[in-house]
Amino acid sequence: MPSLRVLDSSRVLRRLGYEFYSFSSPGCRPELSDVRFLDLAPKLAGCERGRAIAGAKLYRHQAEALEALESGGNLVLVSGSGSGKTEAWFLYCYLNKVRALAIYPTLALANDQVERLRSYSMALGLRVEALDSVRRRELARRHGRGLGSYLATMDIIATNPAFLMAELKRWASGGSKLLYGFCQKAGLIVVDEFDFYGPREASLMLSMLRLMKLWGLKFQVALLTATLGNPREAARALSDINGLETRVVEGKPFSVENRTYVVLGKDLKALWLEARKHAGRAPTDIREALEDYGRFKENAYRVYLALKAAGCELPAPAVDYSEVVASYARDEGVTLVFTRSIRGAEEVCRRVRSRWPELAGLVKAHHHLVSKAERAEIEKAAREGRVKVVVSPRTLAQGIDIGLVIRVVHLGLPESVREFRQREGRKGRRPELPYTETVILPYTPWDRELLSRGAGALREWTSLSLEAAVLNPGNKYSTLFEGLYKLMSRHLRGMLTREELELLEELKLAEGGKLTEAGRRAWRNMSFYEYGPPYGLKRLMLDSGAYLEDIGYCDMVERFQMGCLDYSEDAIVVGYRRKGRVVTGVEEAKLSYRRLREVDAFAQALEEYEKAKAEWGESPDFLGDYYGGRLFSEVICVVEPPARGFGRYLKVPNRVYWRLLAPEYRAIEAEGRTYFIRESKSIPVTALTAGAYRDFTYGAVYELEPSEDLEWLRVGLAFLMIALRLKLNLPLELFKYEVHNVGDRKVMGVHEPSSAGLLESLDWLEASRLAEELEPNPIVEVLLKQVDDQAHYQLVSSGARWDLAKRYARRAVDYMLAAQRIRVKLAGRELAIPKPSRALRLAAVDLLSFEFGAARIGFLAVYDGEEALVDFIVKELLEVAGWGEAGQKLERLVNQGFTIVAYSTSQLLEGLKGLELRSAAYVIEGLVRDEKVADLSSLAKSVLGVPAAPLEELLSALGWSREVPLKEVWSELTRASQILEERGWEKWPHYTRRLREKASAYTAESSKLIYTLYTAIRELMKLKAP
Repeated sequence: MPSLRVLDSSRVLRRLGYEFYSFSSPGCRPELSDVRFLDLAPKLAGCERGRAIAGAKLYRHQAEALEALESGGNLVLVSGSGSGKTEAWFLYCYLNKVRALAIYPTLALANDQVERLRSYSMALGLRVEALDSVRRRELARRHGRGLGSYLATMDIIATNPAFLMAELKRWASGGSKLLYGFCQKAGLIVVDEFDFYGPREASLMLSMLRLMKLWGLKFQVALLTATLGNPREAARALSDINGLETRVVEGKPFSVENRTYVVLGKDLKALWLEARKHAGRAPTDIREALEDYGRFKENAYRVYLALKAAGCELPAPAVDYSEVVASYARDEGVTLVFTRSIRGAEEVCRRVRSRWPELAGLVKAHHHLVSKAERAEIEKAAREGRVKVVVSPRTLAQGIDIGLVIRVVHLGLPESVREFRQREGRKGRRPELPYTETVILPYTPWDRELLSRGAGALREWTSLSLEAAVLNPGNKYSTLFEGLYKLMSRHLRGMLTREELELLEELKLAEGGKLTEAGRRAWRNMSFYEYGPPYGLKRLMLDSGAYLEDIGYCDMVERFQMGCLDYSEDAIVVGYRRKGRVVTGVEEAKLSYRRLREVDAFAQALEEYEKAKAEWGESPDFLGDYYGGRLFSEVICVVEPPARGFGRYLKVPNRVYWRLLAPEYRAIEAEGRTYFIRESKSIPVTALTAGAYRDFTYGAVYELEPSEDLEWLRVGLAFLMIALRLKLNLPLELFKYEVHNVGDRKVMGVHEPSSAGLLESLDWLEASRLAEELEPNPIVEVLLKQVDDQAHYQLVSSGARWDLAKRYARRAVDYMLAAQRIRVKLAGRELAIPKPSRALRLAAVDLLSFEFGAARIGFLAVYDGEEALVDFIVKELLEVAGWGEAGQKLERLVNQGFTIVAYSTSQLLEGLKGLELRSAAYVIEGLVRDEKVADLSSLAKSVLGVPAAPLEELLSALGWSREVPLKEVWSELTRASQILEERGWEKWPHYTRRLREKASAYTAESSKLIYTLYTAIRELMKLKAP
């Protein structure tokens, strides 16, 4: 086949006067077998797609996959995009007359694979159907009650997991079994694009296979994925489901040489010469980059930002993307241009058409606002060579066949490596290509973040390995779903396991062998991609009256609150659609000053925006800042994860903020390297929030040492997440964390947004070791900013103390393992704890206080071995009230010579002084000097030999539980603060009633537990004494 001529971008860019740097990646020619497709299926040559591969030899991994399936077992095929995974299992089905159910993440994403299957099947005489909810309605109108019989005649049915899960739920609840007849005949279930799924979805996929097996179906499984963190464990899981041997086959995709060009701008040499004049004002590493032009090119953006931060006036590197894109309209193949939004895609096309009218028919925008018929025509024209450049804002184009793609242009990089690879995966699949190209046109703040670290950082980022798909067969989400399913199904009820029933009862979803009302609600909300009804929330564009693509319930909470900016539509959320008290959708309007001024909450925030711009010496330009990437929205949510282990998860939107980035970066030099941070201002949008997202997941809340530095602990947690990403390929978003003050207490929360079960099963000591071994470099720093902007600011503004980041990563792990370590120290020891009594002459004291505006309230609990008293103390303005029975009792006990026990003496003193109870604080300080106060925290750490001994972890290690855990106080404090922030802090007496009840009960219980723990530690000291 003749080689296609490809326009060389290096010549294009030089002709246009652009400077760039480039690098290339070698092609990959997978090892071949000795068998041709034509040898196995001669009729393949009867279709266009079949002719393209008929004369080719199977890749080695295709032949091995075919062999594995023909041996009667399961298959786990790990191979990149474009490596012919579809052909491997399809050949097996054709040659062995096996029917297959093929499951793709969405049929839109799988459009290319499905069309290939249709084409092959037509040539080979097989029948294929693609089935989702839309197609089902079409077929139902045509076949009526005979639809199930029609589907049972198919050789291959392609569907998506959401549809399959809804179908399986109908089997359990006694509804129509649309696919049951086909599934009885199917001998193979194909799970393709497995790496697309999060850990929750991966576990549900295993559950569906397991349930189908329990229904008496007999099938092999072929699991296909580009990446998988634990293929051997996945193989064992598949074998456990159907009892068949599972073989793991690994392969590589075909690719030709790829050349990457990062376009820096025009007149770069002039910028270099000008920058050299200001070299004396630059940090050391920047001066070194100015020494020769080659090094400057590699660090152009770093040099520019550093000198701008030093106050030098320099022209910014600029790129006219329209002239670059227009140059590709005359190439022989197709160029894909990816943009940030629909507006960006239309703007590219508009600018090309206006400057080069003769190219209008060759450059087309492709997105969901273009009619379906017009999109189909654009795709056909691209395949036939009549359209040369397709501009799209979405990576959903990866499921569409648009011909011979030779080049991908990124008008701004995506923020995830996965999305970058999805874009890149659309090109270079044809052997007639001499090479392919990647062209990066810096456009967004994220591009500048990467480029500010130098060319090496950008190249390393684009070369990062993909996050591994996470599959944990022990994930309790599977146990939850399968337990609910079996209780709903008369057919499978007898197969309910003890583990499933116990989990459902623990979560109060089942009682007496039946589902409770909460259990039935959980069953209704069990959907594949999120926990909620099987239909999405509607989005209405008020300007046109058109309905946009539905959103999920979690999306609404996190990204579609009133005041949120919708980047895909260049719009703003202006209201909610309701039916009664239920939110059924959101209303959006195109972003404009008129819309901003029409809504009171937006108008107030706009005033704050204009004030912020004035403080920076800039003229306000809301739309300009939005389109320039300096203004974006974020929703601050209140998250209530499980306190420890697997349980309920709640996320509630608290407040929407507009975040405005400062006009310039600030340069900080540390250890011979220049770092950049950018100030920002968060502008609250006081509009009402709506909705909540609920699910089940793993989480843990840890009480911290009173002296803990929360800012640096946050840095340590972020660094730990980066170590897991770079060393184990775990997704950055696998774990979420937060650190907070809860009155006088400090807590750390860690949870899994998508239930994985790794919070319990991961070797956290090994994770801590990996963090210690991780050497900081530009990619680590940029990932830190991506994970936690606040942690990045803390690290860089403190002089890039990476040693502290590592130390606090270990500190975070110490807290996570504290209870386990204490339990080990106590293993095998029987402690005869004395019964609490006044005769022991001990008194335990606990104090918890909260601040609400000008008021501070506190709860002082005193327990003498027989009675616990609690005072509610209020300090407001200059008055203190509430020193009552508990305080007076404390005075009497001190006078009687009792030893006072506190969990943390420093915490107690700080709390007393904060409430202006200075006389009590002075008494305690005197007792400390006389050694009449026992500090439980210090004593426990000394006796047990552990680095941290938070109160909650000591209780957990001993197997003691609380009636009122700290998490409940935290939840009530969060709710009260949210309301008071909106309605005024002075109204605290009205909105803190539930918090006061919880805090009073918590401190009373704490005083008793502190007392008992102290006596237990004393007994342990006696046992350890020689």
